[in-house]
This record gives sequence, structure tokens and C-alpha cells, in this order.
Amino acid sequence: MKKIVGLYAILISFGCSNSKPEKFSLETTIKGMASPIYLIDAQNEILISDYFLDVTQIDSIALNPNYKTTLSEDKSTITLLQNEKAPYLMNLRIWTRNTPNDIPLLKGEKKQLHISLSDENKAYKEVFVKGEFSNWEMLPLTYSANKWILETRANPGRHQYVFVVDGKEKPDPSNNNKISNGMGGFNSIIEIETNEDKKPFIHTQEIKENAFTFSSTTPLNEMLVYFDNRLLPNENISNINEIFTVTLPKTNTKRSYIRIYASNDFGNSNDVLIPLNNNQIITDPSLLQRTDFHTQIMYFLMVDRFLDGNPSNTRKVDNDSILPKANYYGGDLEGVLKKLEEGYFTSLGINTLWLSPITQNPEGAYGLWPNPITKFSGYHGYWPISNTKIDDRFGNEETFKKLIATAHKKNINVLLDYVANHVHEKHPLYKEHPDWVTQLYLPDGSLNTERWDDHRLTTWFDTFMPTLDFSKQEVVEKMTDSAAYWVTHYDLDGFRHDATKHIQETFWRTLTKKIKERTNRPIFQIGETYGSPELIRSYISTGMLDAQFDFNLYDASVQAFATETSFENLAANLQKSLQYYGYHHLMGTISGNQDRARFISYASGDVHFNEDAKKAGWTREIKMSDTSAYNKLAMLQAFNLFIPGIPCIYYGDEYGSIGGNDPDNRKMMQFDNLNANELKLKKRVTQLVTLRRNTLALQYGTLEVLRADENILVLQRSYFNQTIKIVFNKSEKPILLENQTIAPNDFKLITK
Repeated sequence: MKKIVGLYAILISFGCSNSKPEKFSLETTIKGMASPIYLIDAQNEILISDYFLDVTQIDSIALNPNYKTTLSEDKSTITLLQNEKAPYLMNLRIWTRNTPNDIPLLKGEKKQLHISLSDENKAYKEVFVKGEFSNWEMLPLTYSANKWILETRANPGRHQYVFVVDGKEKPDPSNNNKISNGMGGFNSIIEIETNEDKKPFIHTQEIKENAFTFSSTTPLNEMLVYFDNRLLPNENISNINEIFTVTLPKTNTKRSYIRIYASNDFGNSNDVLIPLNNNQIITDPSLLQRTDFHTQIMYFLMVDRFLDGNPSNTRKVDNDSILPKANYYGGDLEGVLKKLEEGYFTSLGINTLWLSPITQNPEGAYGLWPNPITKFSGYHGYWPISNTKIDDRFGNEETFKKLIATAHKKNINVLLDYVANHVHEKHPLYKEHPDWVTQLYLPDGSLNTERWDDHRLTTWFDTFMPTLDFSKQEVVEKMTDSAAYWVTHYDLDGFRHDATKHIQETFWRTLTKKIKERTNRPIFQIGETYGSPELIRSYISTGMLDAQFDFNLYDASVQAFATETSFENLAANLQKSLQYYGYHHLMGTISGNQDRARFISYASGDVHFNEDAKKAGWTREIKMSDTSAYNKLAMLQAFNLFIPGIPCIYYGDEYGSIGGNDPDNRKMMQFDNLNANELKLKKRVTQLVTLRRNTLALQYGTLEVLRADENILVLQRSYFNQTIKIVFNKSEKPILLENQTIAPNDFKLITK
């Protein structure tokens, strides 16, 4: 094992310029934890302005034998050219006025991917394919030897895809491996071989005085240990065989973190994250705070559908064309405040509230649903006619400030849903600057609405919702100022950002920079993007968002817990999430979503996967026909609360609210008169949240998939001497595993 230490020492020494001092200090110019840089190609353009608020402070890039760098004249960008034999794991050191700043570099693992469609008589005029490997953008196939062919590169693992043949989508007829797309159709699945079983896996072992140990399952080629944004010096790390000892340097920082990365010839290992309090490794959950992002348990509520705390501000849109389901119900900020004061969220264990948008929405009726015919009100809050004024139906500035203050007294964060992508046609911004929006019609004359993938940066959500043109700097400045207003004028803790992928990255970088410059507290930002993991990850970095919601994992979870789909698919998607976002990511893992039918109604069979769930909610009354669905929802909640990420409970999912797609999944919150099944589910969810909040292994531990087959899934998380397992059984019979009986359609936690 001396070879490993030697290689590690060489790696560290080359991470520094010989002319710079090597005295260790936690001082850094980077505000926040430096997110890893994922290298895609041999030559990479890296925006280092993501990491430094003032790039003029940058004075040099440290030499490294594995790559060459060129700093742009304005110091905002580095061009990094990898050597042919560059390892999977490297470090980028950037000097700012004699302060070293270290950033992990993780090399990609893309492999060749071949896809073809037989067409002996060339009956098709044109064939495209789109999938996770293309960010769901269409790639053209070429015709050769009686078939249409595509050769591309993609990351190892499973990828969903469909063909687009002469304008019509269809799954691959030669591939029987398919999965529901959640919209009544199916996607094909192709798998690229992975080397997961050959990569190293590292575990924390033992806490010692001013030190700790960890182990690796295989010999390592590279290893990097970070104390916040600094590589630890060589003398702080030693090893005997596969056991490594890290000695902690003395610092005066209240909250800091150790991060460990490692790799061998087959790829990168899992990462390790260890929180410290006053230089001591945290083992007591009571030392964790709501501002430690990994401890968050999020609860999303739609303000209008939660509780009417002030009937005097209840006002429906007076228009007979709106059916009651699509009109205002009367929920408001005072209703949320009332439940905060009563301790509803505290008793559930919630420490982060995500509120739907509360900015002023229009009075009129808009949109159209054909059967039954109805228009809609802006009860949901996503049609802003102001970006800073609170909708009077929901309350006022005084009430909102009181809500935030009350939440903080109860150690609960408050996140606000912010809409930047579009405005309502009655918004003064649109009236004053009609040239600040994208074109409603494309050059070919077609309507540019709901073009989610092929025109994602310009498409309109509807004809009365102009999409802002963020290619114009004046639009970026105006809208980022409006967003920053909410965290400077109010003591908010962050944002959920609507329609993230439809907005240029310039907006997110500008907003994050303004937030860091104008506030001096942790601000959490999580986005909403439907798309491939690669597209989703492209918005996550130190200079943009902290996280996004993991809809791909949610879709796999729904299939696993609500249908007979094997747990193998869920395990594969879980592994993909860990590969893309890291083993200690902050991705939102959801129990439900306002744009989908309720999970429990899929699980009970009252909403079918091959039907339009929105139409189902309008044309029939969704009921509960199979009460085993409560257990299935409990399993989904247990899964979310066990794995890495930020669990997010969609309001009503703590007891099992039923329904089709919106607005049927946006029923008024029910606090009283719950039946026995609902009460049991709520109790189980509360117990799971309590366990998560009080178990370090479930917040900072490693995750391993120990077993995944047709009906059984076994996961394990470990943090030093604390290990916890969960066993899921979705068969119709009880199973015996590790001397534990797991009931049908149920789960059991096993602690050591």
C-alpha cells in the first residue's frame, strides 16, 4: 500500500505551484462548498466565475502533470486540456492573492452507443431518436444496409429513449425492455455496461482523537481529501494496508466539512462527506442545524389549497366559465401561519417549508380544458402580473414576515416558489417591453407553445403567458433583481425555481452571484427540470443551483412501488442518480408532484398508467378501491427518507390524499376526520421523518444496494459505527430475511 500513498503524494505536490507557500489554512475565496467539475471531453471550457465572485483576484492556476490550462484574458474561463492518460480523479488549484482554492475534477466515463431501426424497404422518410443520452433532443439516424443507424457516446447505465419516425414517437420494436413514460405511452430502455463492481467503495470506520479512519474495498490509484475547499497536506494522511487515517488540522471554524474522493483504473468511487462542529466530527444529531442543507425534510404546500386562515380575503374569480375545481378555494398565508403556530409541521418533523408562488396573479379566466369545458383561475400562483407584490388573496407583507419569523423560531426554513421564465400577458413588464419576450410563432409558422425540448429556451407555456427572452442582458438584470428582492427584503431561506431548463444559464449565474453579494446567510436554491440527468446536472454548481428535483428517480420509484416492475430498475436508476449527482447530493426526492396524478391513486389502480391522468381527474370521481395502496405509499416515503437527497412530501401525502392530475391532485388539505388507514400512514411517515432527523447515517452516511430483484430491495447506509438497513418486500407473501419477517407490500428497518 505504500504505492498508494506515493501516488497520492505526487498528486498533491503537483496540485501546487512551487512558488507558493504550503502552510495549511481554511481560508478560501470561494463562497460555499466548491462543487466538483465534471470533465466531458478531452478539452473542456470551465467557467471559474462560478466559483469566484471577483475573478480579478485570480492570479494563477497551479501546474498539474495530467492537464494543461489556459486562463482567459478576462479570467472568467479556463480551457483545460487533459493528457491522454489522465486519471479519473484530479484536482484544480486556483490561486487568488496567495490563497489556494481547490476544486475536484471528475473525469467522464462515456462509452460507445449503437442504436438501429430495421427498415428493409426504406418505408420511412426520416428517423430520429431522442432519449436521456441526448437530453431528449432529437438525433438524426442515417440509412444504411436496410436500417437506420446512430452511433454516439453515452454514460454507462440505463437510458430511456424513443424513435421519432416521420414525426411520430414510437418505442423500439426490437427492444422488449420498456417502461411507462407516465403519460400513457412507453419508452424503451437500453443499457450500457458499467464497471460499478470494479470501482472502489470507501467507508468511514472509526473516530479517534483529532482523527478518523476510513477504508477502501480495492487498491486506489488516486485519493483526494478536502477540508472545506482545501486539500489536506500529505502529512495529515497515512495508511496501513487498506485502512487510512486522516488527522484533522486545528481550525476555529464552527461548521466545516471533510470530503473524500478516490478512484482506480475503472472509475471514481463513492464520495464521503463528514460534518464537523468546532473541529469535532458530528455524531450527535442535535448539533445539526436547519441551515445544514443535508438535514432538510421538505414539505410542499399549495397556499390556496392548504387552509383558509382569513376568510375576509377569500375571493373567487367571478366567471361562470371556471368550474369550482379550477377556482380559488381560499387558502392563504394566515392558514399556513396558523398551522405553524399549532405545531403541525413540527409534530410531523418538517424543517423546511416550500410555499407555492405568492405573487399577484390576474383576476380573469384563462386557458381551456375541453371535457368538461372549463377555463382556469390563477389560484396556483404561476401566472404573475407582479414579481414582488404579494397577492392580496394570500395576505400581505406583514403576514409573510410573521410567517417566516415564526417558522425560524421553530427551526423551520421557508423556501418560496419563484417564477422567472414567464409572465402573464397583463404583467406591466410585457406591456412596457413587448420586445423582452420570445416569439410566439416559429420561423416555419408553427405555434411555439409547449415545445419543451426542441425549443426549450423560447417556448411559451400558453398563448397568454409570454416567455421572457433571457438572451437579452436587460431582461436578466431586471428579473434577477426581482428574485434577489425576496431574500433581501424578507428573511427567506431560499427558492424553488420554476421551469429551470427553459431559462438560459446566464440568469442562474447572475442571480446566484447577486444573492451571494447581497446576503450573508445560507440560501438554498433547488430547480425544476424534466430531462436527462446530464441536462439536470448542468444547472447544479457553486455558481448556479444547489440541486434540482430528481423526477427520473421518482418515475422509477412509482413504477417499483405501484406496479409489478422489478426493483432492479429502481436500483439502476438510484445508482445513476448517485453517479451523476454524487453520493451526498441535495437533489429533491419527492412523494408526489403537482403536475402528476397522486401516487396512491396509481398504486390503488384507480388511475391507470395508460390513460390521461388529467382527463381522469375531470371526467370521473377518483376513489380508493385497494387499501394496500397506503402501504405502498409508506414504502415510497420510506425509500425517499432512507436514500441520499432531500426528501420532499407533497402536501396530503402524509396521509394519502387521492386524485388524478391537476387540479384533482390539488384538493383542499384535510386535517380532521382522517380514516384509520390515513391515520396509520401519517403515523408511519412521522416515525420515518423522526428516524431520518435523528440518524447521522441517514443524513451523511454512505449508501449501498445490497440486493435488488423482482420483489425484494435491500439498502444499507453507514456512518462510522452506525449502520442501518431497510428491506422492501412488494410480493404478496411475507419473507424471512436476516431473521426478520417482512410483511407483504411492506418494509422493515434493521439497525446495528
